[in-house]
Amino acid sequence: MSKTYYYHFRKFNSWLVLNLLLLCKMLWCWHYYPFIRFYPQTPWFFVLIGVSFLLWGYKYLLKHPLAVVTDKDIKIDHCQPLAWKDIASAEERIIRCCGKKKILVLLPKKNLKYNYNFLQKHNSDFTPFSLPLYGILTPEDEEELTDLVAKKVKIKKLK
Repeated sequence: MSKTYYYHFRKFNSWLVLNLLLLCKMLWCWHYYPFIRFYPQTPWFFVLIGVSFLLWGYKYLLKHPLAVVTDKDIKIDHCQPLAWKDIASAEERIIRCCGKKKILVLLPKKNLKYNYNFLQKHNSDFTPFSLPLYGILTPEDEEELTDLVAKKVKIKKLK
């Protein structure tokens, strides 16, 4: 069994609205003030708006995997897989990151030899093996992922 869970973001958001407003404003200026076509900065504004649209599309239109769960391990984001036998337990935590957010932390056994990547080493409240449970997944995926982890390891729930 292998199941992949993806991040789920709302596509219509303030970033898209800002991009559309900037594009409309630039096209309006281009139409009503034709002399700005000769300014050397004008093409750069269109390039920046285009790059912003491309970045928005990369984040919101492509599917980004959060976790790949198999019978023998779990792979979170782009990290190495963590074997279920190497996990001592799991617990729900509330962290302060742009408000209070709930995460599910997988606690590895002591003396585990694991190649941590940069974000796993330097990510403040998020421990190396954290799964977000605060609206970045669909509610169904959050529940299903929590149930799958609960079947494999004991979860200490919030009170």
